[in-house]
Amino acid sequence: MTNSKQDPQELTLGQLLGKVCRLVGGRMRMKLEGIGLHHAQGMILFHLWHKDGIAQNILAQALHITPPTTTNTLQRMERDGWIERRRDATDQRVVQVYLTKKAGALRQEARASLRELDQELTSVLTENERGILMTSLLKVRCHLSMQACDRPCARQENSGDVGKENQ
Repeated sequence: MTNSKQDPQELTLGQLLGKVCRLVGGRMRMKLEGIGLHHAQGMILFHLWHKDGIAQNILAQALHITPPTTTNTLQRMERDGWIERRRDATDQRVVQVYLTKKAGALRQEARASLRELDQELTSVLTENERGILMTSLLKVRCHLSMQACDRPCARQENSGDVGKENQ
């Protein structure tokens, strides 16, 4: 257990990222609860708003959650009218997840809530600092990710130039 009064300068990068992630996650939960969603439901809806009709197992992989957790959450979401699950016409083993009109009606409000959170997070940074932070986090994500990161990693090549633009 970490001492909550620990000097921030003594934290490792991993510890600091963990603390920041928990704080951001807490704020995100508050924003989503404000519009009637639990955190996992919000993440599923955001993914489906980007790509509707995705296979349930692919959705679990994309969100880095276990298939049983995905099934339980989707069952509750289906019961509450957020999503609809259907067997694939060509492969009955595959269950595809679709948004309902109820979920579609919430999209703009949810996006606005997360834009507010993003504005809060970036308000303490200069434009240059935001660019450096985004490039750095994408680089770390790419390194740690099990999936291919062609697009974010391609940005790494110019990462040494970020920050020089305002000097």
